[in-house]
Amino acid sequence: MSMLDKTQAPPLAMATIPKQEWCEPYDWGTALKEGTIFPCLNLTFFKAQDGDSNIQTSSNTSNKEQKNREEMMSRLSEISFALNDLTLYLDTHPDCQNGLALYHKLMKERLELLADFARNFYPVTQASAITGECDENIYGWGEGPAPWEGACL
Repeated sequence: MSMLDKTQAPPLAMATIPKQEWCEPYDWGTALKEGTIFPCLNLTFFKAQDGDSNIQTSSNTSNKEQKNREEMMSRLSEISFALNDLTLYLDTHPDCQNGLALYHKLMKERLELLADFARNFYPVTQASAITGECDENIYGWGEGPAPWEGACL
């Protein structure tokens, strides 16, 4: 029905959604914890009680290699989340120069982190089996432990 019938009551409310404007993003650790890179979108509607995050960012391990692996994986998780959230922003703001510049910066950083992680430990993605310069004589996607096998928990 394209027009309201004169016998029908008008709608009680009509929602409007303002177009998001660019704002300086959170640091990536905060963004991952808050669920958005944009502070201007972090609106308090029903705020849960403040508490500890369920995201484990570091362990108390004395194993230097494990600690380094967990730190690199945390950084990779932060950058990957920021990149995904920024991609959603760019879907609706494809010509935002701030967003595009940040996208290119984050994509480059993520690719470098994936390559470094693969060089130091094992490939995290199928692409990092190549970019990490892993052994070309074997299919290295399955190298390294899965998170439930003691990787970066």
